[in-house]
Parts: sequence; C-alpha cells; structure tokens
Amino acid sequence: MKHTIFIIGVALIVSAAFAGWYFWSAHSTTNTAAFDLSTTASSSSQQANAAPRTPPAGYSEYHSDVYHFSLFYPNNLTVKTYDEGGGAMTFIFQDTKTLQGFQIFVTPYIGTTISDERFKQDEPSGVRQNMADVSIGGAQAVSFFSTNPALGDTAEVWFIHGGYLYEATSLKPLAQWFSNIMQTWQFTL
Repeated sequence: MKHTIFIIGVALIVSAAFAGWYFWSAHSTTNTAAFDLSTTASSSSQQANAAPRTPPAGYSEYHSDVYHFSLFYPNNLTVKTYDEGGGAMTFIFQDTKTLQGFQIFVTPYIGTTISDERFKQDEPSGVRQNMADVSIGGAQAVSFFSTNPALGDTAEVWFIHGGYLYEATSLKPLAQWFSNIMQTWQFTL
C-alpha cells in the first residue's frame, strides 16, 4: 500500500511539473520561432587535435572518442549512455530533480542530407515546425520543434558529420538552455 501511494505521489509531482512547463511554454516567446543556434561561435569548429578546452564555471566537458565530439554540459546533469546496436548510441544528460536534460542519438549514416524517410523513421510524429538552418561545430544542421509521445513538445537539432547522423533533443521549454549547450559542440578526431 505504501509503495502504491509513493508511486501515485511521484506521478502527481511529475504531472504537476509537466503542467507547469506546458503553461510556461504556452506563454513563452521561445515557442513562436525556431530556437536560435545562429550565434554558434566559430571556435566550436576548431581544428581537431586543438588544445584541450576549459569548461566555464559550473560545467564539465563530455568527450566521445567513438563518435568524435565533445561539448560542455552543466555539472548538475548526469550522463548515461545506451548502446542501441548496429553502431548506434544514445547519450542522456539529465537532472531528475529539476527535469532538465537532453539526449543525443548517434547512428551510422550514409549520405549528406537527412532524407524524409529517415526523418519519418526516427520522428514518427512527422512534426517539424519552425525549421531553421544552423551550424553545429561547423557542420550544417537543422533545428526544429517537434512532438514526442513520451516527452511532449521538443526542441531538436539534427546534423550529419563523419558518417554519422546526430539527433539532439530536449524539451521545448528548455530550447534556449539547450541551444547554449549545443553552441559548445566541437568535433574531434
């Protein structure tokens, strides 16, 4: 009985948090246009083998030797990786207390553009609103808003580099926060 009450209590807290996010996102100007990655610093496209970077205060650097990227993320986030098979991996950066987080799905990809078929495969909702061409670490990318049955409204940025498709996703109300993190992206060797 106590276990059931605990589960119901947690469900109510999570529901209230999402309702608050929904209310905030319905009244936020961030939701009326694609989130801005256009200010990505040119330093994010530094040459591979550049000197190690120093994260800003309150941030750590995540580095993937397999998928050849690094980025800075807030210290309050924990990082978990999930092998998806076939050379694909999901990286989850999250703080379960504040419900802040984002994920990066990486998979081998042949081609230089993201096909509609691939988009529909990975984004069954088919929603791509407020699309904008952006640059991530010097790679051509597209940012957009979408929806996900498990997450709700999302802010996403997809790009191809070095034979991999990168799909980075966060909650739509966190679009600016997520954009700031993605601006720190750097490709490495």
